Amino acid sequence: MSSILKAYIIEDNKMSLEILKELLNKYFPNITVIGEANNEKELIELLLNNSADIIFLDIELGGQKTSLDILKEFENIKADIIITSSSKEYALKVLNEYNVTSYLIKPLDVLSLRKAILNLNNKLDDKFKIRQLEEAGKISEQVLALPGINKIEIININHILYVEADGKYSRFFFEDGTEKFVSKNIGIYQSILPPNMFFRIHHKYILNITKIDSIHKNDGLYCHIKGGKNLPIAKRRIIEFRNFLNLE
Repeated sequence: MSSILKAYIIEDNKMSLEILKELLNKYFPNITVIGEANNEKELIELLLNNSADIIFLDIELGGQKTSLDILKEFENIKADIIITSSSKEYALKVLNEYNVTSYLIKPLDVLSLRKAILNLNNKLDDKFKIRQLEEAGKISEQVLALPGINKIEIININHILYVEADGKYSRFFFEDGTEKFVSKNIGIYQSILPPNMFFRIHHKYILNITKIDSIHKNDGLYCHIKGGKNLPIAKRRIIEFRNFLNLE
């Protein structure tokens, strides 16, 4: 990918910030830093703006919450996340539970950064291929392109029961009982799937509302969908979900 990519850098250590900016400027001229944050307030302001393609994210910012805690509150973030941390402590948890592209240990060096950018470019290439198909009219509102290792599979969205976040990847579950693992984060599909048909009821789930059999209030609110699966509705999504379904 040769197009210009816009980046945020979230870093509370001035020296680490300058090292990363210098590496990007010297070795990755297609990445332009458009925003910086060194505390929780500044991070929230950048996320509200939501105009970056990449976020270089330091985990600890010296506040009560980690940057990951804050990021989790913004489900519409489409940027790819590259973690930059001084500790390996969070690595396993982050890679398993969050939609991140890479986890880099500081001090950063050009080789590890180059590998992370290469991983990112591979993801962007897949997005570009999907966009080309859409622009060529080969993908309609009723179908979705799911990239695999050697092919892009076109599936009918009406057959999707729900999408589940699996760390930085996603799993699609279909009404015939099959599932498909995709190496893209769930946020990408939240922005692609028709918003009048799919709703993100939880940070872990996007649900096809046409597959809901019933909604229950026992032990928290959850949806019972065709096939017998129960999916929880996050407390902070309940009001929005009720409005979405036109429930009083």
